Amino acid sequence: MQTEIGRAFTPKERNAVIRYALSVGTRAKCATRWLLRPLKMRDLQAAIREREAGHRNIIETYTRRAAEYRAGKTPLSAEALSYFEGVPSEERFAAYCNGVIRQEREILRRCRREYQISVDCAFTPKKWLRFYKSLSPRVTFGYSSALHEECDFALTDEVRQAFLHSSLAELPAYKDDRTHDYGVVFFGSPVELLYEDLSVSVGDRCVLDTISHEEMCTFSFTEGELQGLAAFAGKPLAEKIRKKAEEA
Repeated sequence: MQTEIGRAFTPKERNAVIRYALSVGTRAKCATRWLLRPLKMRDLQAAIREREAGHRNIIETYTRRAAEYRAGKTPLSAEALSYFEGVPSEERFAAYCNGVIRQEREILRRCRREYQISVDCAFTPKKWLRFYKSLSPRVTFGYSSALHEECDFALTDEVRQAFLHSSLAELPAYKDDRTHDYGVVFFGSPVELLYEDLSVSVGDRCVLDTISHEEMCTFSFTEGELQGLAAFAGKPLAEKIRKKAEEA
């Protein structure tokens, strides 16, 4: 069952799903909002090259799609068919691809001229800096123009317990408290060590994905995992989550 758990779900329900995903996951990813280390030019240059390569790949992909598309023969996703309101002509599909290419070329042109850098580790205790380093942080722009760090790490028992005893052990203290929701996790306090965009996998299968600033949270549990959620969070709460997921 794959479901986006947005505003139809309560913060308590989202929190239960996130904590349960961490309890069964084998690997996780998350991102900082800024750098937690002094900036080195080699890290900046590597991040810029990675960002440029990403946009070049998109340009190459849409150039190829425009050249290879044949109306009625080339398969299109349900999302694409919905966007075009049916099977588009080759001219319309090419115009769409060319629009994407122009946009990507403009972003590519600005990659070395427009970006934000923020370094903030002055109030991060050595304890949390050691923990942050253990999660294999990598300097990147990701999908944004703001330099930050992304972590991709195994959920060992020690790391799992650290996350389960982080801010995820609490519920929002007030309405729209976004430091306790949608995959935002902090250790100590929000100014000490804060992550967002938490995702969790079991093997190669993603069971939880969040985009914190867009307030998006999606889970994908097997029937067995849904039964495990009931044991983890309690049957009444798990039944509410299942019912809302089936109605979503």
